[in-house]
Amino acid sequence: MFKAATILAVATAMAMLHAVANDFSFRVSPAPEWNQMFQRTNGWLGADVAYSVLLADNKTLWVFGDTFVGQIRAGKRIQPRMIHSSIAIQQLGEQPRFYYPVDKKRSPQSFIKSPGPKSYFWLDDGVRTGQGLCLFMQQVDTVNNSVWGFKCVGTWLASIENPDAPPAHWKISTRKLPFTGFPGGQDVVLGCEILQSGDYIYIYGYSSQTNSSAQKNLILARAPKNEPGNPDLWEFYSNGGWTMDFDKTTPIFSGAGAEGSVSWQPFLKKFVYVYSVEIWGEIAMRTADAPEGPWSAPTKLYQCPDMKISPHVFCYAAKGHPELSATNELLISYAANSDSVSEVLNDTRLYWPRFIRVTFEKSNDSN
Repeated sequence: MFKAATILAVATAMAMLHAVANDFSFRVSPAPEWNQMFQRTNGWLGADVAYSVLLADNKTLWVFGDTFVGQIRAGKRIQPRMIHSSIAIQQLGEQPRFYYPVDKKRSPQSFIKSPGPKSYFWLDDGVRTGQGLCLFMQQVDTVNNSVWGFKCVGTWLASIENPDAPPAHWKISTRKLPFTGFPGGQDVVLGCEILQSGDYIYIYGYSSQTNSSAQKNLILARAPKNEPGNPDLWEFYSNGGWTMDFDKTTPIFSGAGAEGSVSWQPFLKKFVYVYSVEIWGEIAMRTADAPEGPWSAPTKLYQCPDMKISPHVFCYAAKGHPELSATNELLISYAANSDSVSEVLNDTRLYWPRFIRVTFEKSNDSN
């Protein structure tokens, strides 16, 4: 669809990576067929975040953050409107169908209504349970008009009791979770990665001195598999065990991503944590035998070539999509953005979900 995007995909394919980590090796290749599914010229014109949640067999929910809506003409986004959340529903093998509400003037609105005049919600990961669909989201307050002029001030949970209905008819209730910070002054964000395993839903997040701090500590909570919406039943990982006391939560490791994914990789027989290392285009992975770890040291999977577009470009929001992956593979998306708004509007290589595919193989010397 876009010549520049095709050139970038070819360049990425020529830079295919083969590496060895621990007792397995892997190959990384571009997934242009997935890139093309999300490139459009009318309506939904790109977004970041791009979590995926399995709604039913062969049916996936895509969750997006800041989203452009409008038109592309002559390779440029023409005066698009930005909303702060949107979603898409995708049947396996079909194009995603994008959803966002509109007001009486047909102006696009964020999928989840803002909590106040200077606040909005960014959607995070979610999970389908026997009680419906749960989506975690961050309340974001506007600090100033710069690209970085925001602050996450609390985690909320959106509960949808009828997720099999068309999204326009979803019955959505929201509540703010009571876990916003530790007594030592560290901010807390939860819901960055969600894993359903056994009898529990594991809710990953991070703590840091400020939301914008590069040094993020991975933290973990868990809830009974059908009760993620009841924070009174949550337990928190603390010094190798579990406690009901949130204030006693201890970090699993430092250097976590602001977004990511945790999933079971059946070929490796390991849990894998995929994330962006800060915003400089490196995608990394850690492995563990249990959801709480211990987690391995990071293995570099990929260096995003989009970083070469200009000095203003940054890449982030890497995460895996296991429900859309083969047994020995992991489909991974990431976002390419710019701190120059005009560059994003005028360069349609930017601000679409970008996809790569990691193929795992056993090392020759492994047992």
